[in-house]
Amino acid sequence: MKALGDLKKYKASLVTLLVCLIFSTAFAQKQSKELLVFAGSGMRVPLSEIGKKFEKLYGIKVIYDFGGSGRLGNKILVGQSPDVFIPGSNKWAKILKKKGYIEGYSPIAYHTPVIITPKGNDKVNSLDDFSDIGNRLVLGDDRAAAIGGASAAIFKKARLKESRMNVRAKGQAVKQLVLWIEGNNADASIVWKADAVQSGRLRIIGIPEQYNVRSIIPVCQMVTHKKETNEYIHYLLDIEGKAIFKKHGFEVVE
Repeated sequence: MKALGDLKKYKASLVTLLVCLIFSTAFAQKQSKELLVFAGSGMRVPLSEIGKKFEKLYGIKVIYDFGGSGRLGNKILVGQSPDVFIPGSNKWAKILKKKGYIEGYSPIAYHTPVIITPKGNDKVNSLDDFSDIGNRLVLGDDRAAAIGGASAAIFKKARLKESRMNVRAKGQAVKQLVLWIEGNNADASIVWKADAVQSGRLRIIGIPEQYNVRSIIPVCQMVTHKKETNEYIHYLLDIEGKAIFKKHGFEVVE
């Protein structure tokens, strides 16, 4: 009788263990339905909205790491592996594709540089005013942020030397530059148009077409990625994803 009781206890324990394993496996599978996306800070607003809508439609949570394209690109080079990378220009897409980290990439929109100043501050009205030593400037760091590289290219085309400018600080991301100008910490900067529009607290000055440098925003699929990645990229590049980008001031790729 004792042996029979022990056998029943053993069977009960086994059933309990199996139930726990089934639930833990199901939980793990449910938990695994999430994507990690590295993205330039200039896309924070549209991508955050897209992430919420995508999760509601597909049940897949999108976790974003926003920052300067250079910082994010270097994180990939040292071993971190997102499912998708969306830098502020195709510079890092080309670098990572050449090194074998990216399977492929497709353009979704353009970044267009503009000059910004604090509202009510009319000291800077054109690129030429960047050479006035009396004007305090903040610019993007071309080693960390795509806007830094764009600014450098604009100065080169306009034959302006950054070494002769009164550059007070270099920002690691475009959002940092916007905050500095919003806080009246400098007289001018160059940022992406979409970020300036989203702020609503800045004076925006266009850059002449012959000097300006538009940057393509690429959506990069990593070589190592989850199967859910394709659904996210498809949603991002489809009509609704592009409409969200357009709503927030971006010129989309048709």
